[in-house]
Parts: sequence; C-alpha cells; structure tokens
Amino acid sequence: MSIEQGFAIRRNGTCLAGIEVSCGATWNGMVGCCPSGLSCPQAYNVDCCPSGKNCTMTIVQTPRCSNSSWDLFDNGGYFCCEHGLAAYNNRGTNICASPGSSPSGVLLELIKAGETAVSSSSIVSSASSATSSTPATATFISSTSTSATAAPSQQSSQDSAPPVGAIAGGVVGGIAGLVILALIAWLLMRRRRQNDTTANPYSAIYRGEELGGREMPMAHQLDDTQRAYEAGAGKTTYAHAKELPAHAAPVELPAEHHAPR
Repeated sequence: MSIEQGFAIRRNGTCLAGIEVSCGATWNGMVGCCPSGLSCPQAYNVDCCPSGKNCTMTIVQTPRCSNSSWDLFDNGGYFCCEHGLAAYNNRGTNICASPGSSPSGVLLELIKAGETAVSSSSIVSSASSATSSTPATATFISSTSTSATAAPSQQSSQDSAPPVGAIAGGVVGGIAGLVILALIAWLLMRRRRQNDTTANPYSAIYRGEELGGREMPMAHQLDDTQRAYEAGAGKTTYAHAKELPAHAAPVELPAEHHAPR
C-alpha cells in the first residue's frame, strides 16, 4: 500500500478517525475523505493533494486513488471506494456500498482495482509521511534498500564457500601430471637400454651367461675320433695328430766297456 496524491474516497457518514481527513459532504450522506497528511483543495471531484498545492491536472492525466488499496471508479469524474465495495450512480451522485445491499442507482464499472487492504496502523504510518506529490516513495525505497542490503551478505556467504570444483580440478590435474612424468621416465629408460644393446650386441649374451651361472663353451683341440668340418667343402675329413720325428737309435758302447767284472 502507498499514500500519494490522487482522488478521495467516498464514505457513508464520516471518515476514519485519526487516519483520514474529511473533505466535506457530497450527496446522500456520503463524504469525501483523504489520507492524513494530504489536503482537499476545492477542485474537481474532491482531490487529495500535498498541503498548499493543487494537483488536479496531474492526477487527471494519470487517474489513481490517493490510497493504493482503494478501488477507482468513474461517474463523470473519478472517485474511490473501499476495496471490495461496489460503486453506484444514484441520480448523478457517487455512492459506495456493499455488493449485496442493492442500493438504488446504476452499478458502475471498476476502472482500477486496489491492492490488498492493510491494517489501520500501516495507513497511519504511511499517511504521516505524505509531505510531497509522491510521499510513498520513501516507503518503497526503504523496502528496496533492505533487500539490497541483504543481497551483499548472501553474496559474501556464497563467496566464502569452498570452491569444490576448483579443488577437484586441481587433484585430477596433479594425478594426471604424475602419470605423465612416470610415462616419460619409463620411455627414457627403455630408450637407454635399446641404445646400449645396439652399441654392443654381444654384451647382452655375455651378461646373460654370467647371470645364469653357466660356463661359456670353449674350443678344444680335435682328436682322431672327431670330425672336422670345412665351410663349403662338402667333404668330411678326420683330423690326425701329427707324429713326432723318430728318435735316433741308441748307440751301443764297445764290448770291452760292458764286460762284467
């Protein structure tokens, strides 16, 4: 609900004490009332304007009730009724009545429905602050600023939450880095082994024989029973040991030297 310059409400008999000011009687026992803090200049169909001002031309261009909870009607001139009441044209006068009361007159069409009615204490609070053409602005700014103030605190609580996504990404990235480093090290060791084997192809054979604890086969001199193979000869020959040259026959001494004694 807001209080601002606009058209007055029609009430039966008297205005609400303490929260409304009377703008005088209209017709058939009805009176025009404005929210407290606004005045009623003697102008077009009872207007509610800031004190000392005439706002008739402004509110005619944009018709509205001075209390946003009232319903707006038109009967050759705008006026307001309490939210939920029906408006009637009784011989050219404006009447607000309950829908079931069936007063005499013609039922008028609703121009603009008011907001949900609020308690009288809220009306007093809003009306007391009405000092300009748009006195209710302060009320709305207050609620907006409250929401705006609460927003940074919510944002700060969200910012203080741990970045779960960033932590998970860091862990996965670290594991991937370790795997890549291990793969690079394995490839380097494999390449080094390949280079060593290429430089000395027999080293692996000798090393394998030594590690296995087996004796390396050694070449021996062939005897008479072993065959000797010649590459490409197509023949099989036997190797024979060469005989040593015969010794000279023993020389006998003269007989006289060997006679027994």
